[in-house]
Amino acid sequence: MRQILIKPLFTEKAVALSKRKTAQEAYTYVFKVHRDATKPEIAAEVERLYGVPVAEVRTAILPARIRPRYTRKGIQVSRTPSYKKAYVKLKPGHTINLYENL
Repeated sequence: MRQILIKPLFTEKAVALSKRKTAQEAYTYVFKVHRDATKPEIAAEVERLYGVPVAEVRTAILPARIRPRYTRKGIQVSRTPSYKKAYVKLKPGHTINLYENL
């Protein structure tokens, strides 16, 4: 059994989306998810774990990035892996408290 939701993401954009209360982007939370997870599986997992109804799920696959480091021995290149993230929009009037344990 694979783990669908890996972890919530706490970037500046993710925190701003989770606090926004406009009609189009009301309470959108961002999660790092398994690469093979589908939108219905992600919605069902969020509803099961947090007990909130999901209105919409959008996904994005971020490409791997190459990061050079300049050291005394020369340029060393490292690679960050690609991953999939999901933007989960809840139905109006529902929230998830992800920040209580930080």
